[in-house]
Amino acid sequence: MVEISKALEKQGLKFTRSGATGRLDDHLYMYNMPYTYTAEQIRKIRTYIFHMPDGRLPRIIMVTSSLPSEGKTLIASNLAIAIAKGEDQHVLLVECDLRRPALHHLFKYEPSPGMSEIIQGKKRIAECLIKTPIEKLTILPAAKESPANPSELLESKVLASLIQELAERYNDRFVIIDTPPIQATVDPKIIADHVEGIIFVARYRYTQESDFKMALSSLPREKIIGTVLNAVDVMPAAKYKYRKYNYHKYY
Repeated sequence: MVEISKALEKQGLKFTRSGATGRLDDHLYMYNMPYTYTAEQIRKIRTYIFHMPDGRLPRIIMVTSSLPSEGKTLIASNLAIAIAKGEDQHVLLVECDLRRPALHHLFKYEPSPGMSEIIQGKKRIAECLIKTPIEKLTILPAAKESPANPSELLESKVLASLIQELAERYNDRFVIIDTPPIQATVDPKIIADHVEGIIFVARYRYTQESDFKMALSSLPREKIIGTVLNAVDVMPAAKYKYRKYNYHKYY
């Protein structure tokens, strides 16, 4: 870690390690509580991605929801950790919610330049990457400060080439993209054109059927990997072999 940091400093680049300001958020179950029932459900999502029924393996995946507060950022973050814990996979967790960035709260780093500054030509990718305490997991933040024109930035031709570059830099890398909710902004519809798979998050007893259907109808159905039902109070499986684990009822 120190050697990499020194090498970047010689190039005039800043190297940031997340977690320096405190313990990572407790809701990062795959990091803080990897043997809980909740963490096991995240592993199931990872396994499904690796064994898709049609045989494909999507490496550029966006995670979205219809409404705010459905837990999409938590699902994206925990999934990224789960994949990074594999033997051969590296993961870049990309924050494309330029309006309300949230990853810095979970991974405990200061708001930093990222997608917004790169698209505007103010920063290079290497200047914005944040190394996390999780081996093989790197974060590309949204922006140090929310831009005034997020949708216009994402509609830029730079976005498509940027996402492609992020995916092709390493042939074993997965790119997990956290996006805003669909009903709140047009941004996810723009990003969907540049990904290989979409995970849709719905919150139990919160997401309305009408919102769910409307959001799904706005996405390319052939790219949808599946839906994650989040914040379920009681899971039947918890009565069986996972009884000994403490299951957080909200996520």
